[in-house]
Amino acid sequence: MSTIQFRGGAGRLQRRHQAGMTLVEVTVAMAIAGLAIGGIVSGYNYCTNSAQKAALLLAANARAQERMEEIRSAKWDTASWPVVDQLVAANFPSKVVILELAASGGGSLSATLQAELTEISASPPLKRIRVQCLWQGRDGQWVTNTLETCRAPN
Repeated sequence: MSTIQFRGGAGRLQRRHQAGMTLVEVTVAMAIAGLAIGGIVSGYNYCTNSAQKAALLLAANARAQERMEEIRSAKWDTASWPVVDQLVAANFPSKVVILELAASGGGSLSATLQAELTEISASPPLKRIRVQCLWQGRDGQWVTNTLETCRAPN
């Protein structure tokens, strides 16, 4: 910082020019800093929302997988007499489950599991199992996780 001084009246030193920032420079610097901080905060919010949605998607997928395994474990034996076929849609009605986010402290949401069983072929016997997990996100948008597989008798 350099100053130019000169002697005025009565032998006093007066500052004529002093290095520093003007009001315009300070205002521009604060605006740039505000934009940077705003970008950081909005990026953080976006990341936390994305992480919560991903956690909900994984929880819904896990619940659909549980239902799929439950259906796949049903007895279907065409070699026995009489034929045992517990793999019918009536045995697996829609079910309401809770998608929990206990680890992240995000609370929980309810979801509906729907199972659809259709016969693909009679010879050889083959059925299609389709499980859907329907849930409404925090933003009000409906999301569906769908799993499908085929199954033959025991």
